[in-house]
Amino acid sequence: MIKKSLYFLVFSLAIYACSPTTTTSTSSIETYNEDLSVHRPKFDVIDESKEVKSNTEEVKANYPEPTNDVTKYLNTVLDSINMLKANIKYVDGFTVQVYSGTSSEEAKIARGKVYTILSDASPSLKYDEPNFKVKVGKYYSRLEAQKTYAKLKRKFPNSIIIPEKIYLEEID
Repeated sequence: MIKKSLYFLVFSLAIYACSPTTTTSTSSIETYNEDLSVHRPKFDVIDESKEVKSNTEEVKANYPEPTNDVTKYLNTVLDSINMLKANIKYVDGFTVQVYSGTSSEEAKIARGKVYTILSDASPSLKYDEPNFKVKVGKYYSRLEAQKTYAKLKRKFPNSIIIPEKIYLEEID
């Protein structure tokens, strides 16, 4: 009986402690006002109606003449590099080959699966007699191709990263 009354007492104290307390005051709410203008910085007001004449013609900077100017030499080197690169039609790169076989139907199915795995990819289906090949992507390094390869390896266990020439006209 004492335990029950003790539990009841603890329970009622807990309820009382958790109950919200509301205080009502009858005094009117006072607003807080303080003048902070003494602490604000002072700025001079500029009258924009008065025009200020600029004497830019009279001011000339005395810059020293460059003594070790390499612009002419550098332009010659850059032009020669540009001429050499104009003849380059392709670069060595990599692609992911997901299918290689003699069945055109299986190649088309493999290309469709690539679309479901990588919606933004544009796999190419090529016929190199007697095999059909499905390749995905054009990458400048093997490391770039690795991300696509990892995604495709789950569905295509025979997929490999192969070296391929990337023609520069094909790149968007």
